[in-house]
Amino acid sequence: MINIADKPCVIVGGGAVAERKAQALLEAGAAVTVVSPEATSRLRQWQQEGKLRLIAEPYRPLMSCIRSAYLIFAATDRPDVNKAVRLEAEQQGKLVNVADDAVRSGFIVPATVRRGKLLIAVSTAGASPAVAKKVKRELEQAFGEEYEQYLDLLQELRVLIQSVVPDTQRRQELFKRMLEWELLSWIRSGRFDERAKAELLERIGLEPTAQGMDAIGRTIREYIE
Repeated sequence: MINIADKPCVIVGGGAVAERKAQALLEAGAAVTVVSPEATSRLRQWQQEGKLRLIAEPYRPLMSCIRSAYLIFAATDRPDVNKAVRLEAEQQGKLVNVADDAVRSGFIVPATVRRGKLLIAVSTAGASPAVAKKVKRELEQAFGEEYEQYLDLLQELRVLIQSVVPDTQRRQELFKRMLEWELLSWIRSGRFDERAKAELLERIGLEPTAQGMDAIGRTIREYIE
């Protein structure tokens, strides 16, 4: 969980593994440089689109992009090159991820499930990437796309309560009661729209109390049923 927006990140390697690393980094907003004499068509396309920088040459020690990197990924199909990248990164005090050597990596990249503001990470500490992928698929089934709308709504409700309830202890109590509402079921039903949200916000604003929150919860339950 590192904020790498606009941070320089270097990937040594240009194959499928490097492509996956690059995609994740680009999604996180990093400034990506790929070092490899050969690259996948997708990596080349991202270069042409200006999404990343591609240095089309083999890795060599003391490259300026390595010295300035925030994170480094050794992702070639040659263990000797990956080891050399790792040793140089470590000498410079850099965090490095080695695709074929999780034990000696300074950090690992877990499988992730994203649902808007919800981020679930799965790692087996390199023991079995296949198991991590399997668990990720199971989590994707358990936590559907509705969680994005759910969390956006909870954030909006939280901000509203903070603005109308000055007492911290009372706010925490209201937050707990809010989590007991069947909002997810309401969203999944397809009947939660902007009008319903406006009415919900209005009711909370009119009666930001424990009794008011319980009454809203009962209304939501009756509506769903």
